[in-house]
Amino acid sequence: MRLQSHGRRAPRRPFAVLDVETTGLNTAADRIIEIAVVRCSPSGRKISEWSSLVDPGRDPGPTHIHGITAHDLADAPKFFEIAPELRRQLDGTIFTAHNLAFDAAFVAREFAEADAPPLNGFGLCTLELVRAARPGRRKYSLATCADELGIPHPDAHRALGDALVTAEMLRILLQTIPRGPFPWPRQRLRLS
Repeated sequence: MRLQSHGRRAPRRPFAVLDVETTGLNTAADRIIEIAVVRCSPSGRKISEWSSLVDPGRDPGPTHIHGITAHDLADAPKFFEIAPELRRQLDGTIFTAHNLAFDAAFVAREFAEADAPPLNGFGLCTLELVRAARPGRRKYSLATCADELGIPHPDAHRALGDALVTAEMLRILLQTIPRGPFPWPRQRLRLS
C-alpha cells in the first residue's frame, strides 16, 4: 500500500467500508478472526452489509477486547474460503476504513497467504478524513469520532459493529464537508 496525492473532490464511486478484528496488532504474526464490509453509495447511503468470522488457525488473541472465543471460531471458514466473496464485496469500490493502513495491511497479508490474485484500487481512510475535516482534536479513535458525531456504537470491537459506525461517519462527513475542493486523503492499494 502506498500513499497517493490527495484528491480534490469527493470520490464518485461506491464505498466498501471494511473492518477487521485480529489476533493481535502485528501484521507479520497475527491473523484476521472477523471481517465485515458495509457497501455504500457514493453519497454514503448504506446498500448492503456482509461479515464473517475467520478461523485463524490459532488462538483468537485478546478475547477481552473483541469478545471472540476459540469456541466461536470452531466452525468458521478459513480466509481462503471467504476470499472470493470478500473480493466481490470490494470490487469496483473505494476501500474505506477508520485507520485504513491497519485493516488494509491485514487484508493484504491474508490475500497473500491464500495465494489469491492481487486486488488493486483506491482507499479512503476516515481517520485521515476526519482529521482534515475537524483539525485540532487530540483523539481521533473510532469511539471518540462516533461520540462527537452522535453515532451510537453498541458493538465496539466487533467487525460489523465498527464497520457500520464507520459507514455512518462517512455518510455524515460526505454531507458536511464543503462541496468545493477539499483535501480528500486517498491511498493506492494493492491487496496481495
